[in-house]
Amino acid sequence: AALFMENARKGSIVSRANSIGSTSASSVPNTDDEDSDYHQEPYKESYKDRRRRAHTQAEQKRRDAIKKGYDDLQAIVPTCEQQDFSICSQKLSKAIVLQKTIDYIQFLHKEKKKQEEEVSTLRKDVMALKIMKV
Repeated sequence: AALFMENARKGSIVSRANSIGSTSASSVPNTDDEDSDYHQEPYKESYKDRRRRAHTQAEQKRRDAIKKGYDDLQAIVPTCEQQDFSICSQKLSKAIVLQKTIDYIQFLHKEKKKQEEEVSTLRKDVMALKIMKV
């Protein structure tokens, strides 16, 4: 009798699995357990779709931010603007924009250093003039 009950249980598990996959209109309505098992799979797919869509949107937002950054660099860095008018209609590559930006920053550092040296020299001159005036 115990063997019969075990086989009967196995049979109900198999029939439940078959009824879950069945889509015919004449199938017996599912119990609550079967219904929750049946609806769980589409919910997971929906969750995956939402995650995929959210990831795609986040990735697009990231790409747009990077593109805007390159566009801003190209607009700000003078050496990126000073192009031959025949080339002007073409957009500079990202590598060129970065290289020109690096060159410009290095130029600005040199200019800053020159100006700091000039300010230092002028301060010394002012001090010398104050001493001579007294």
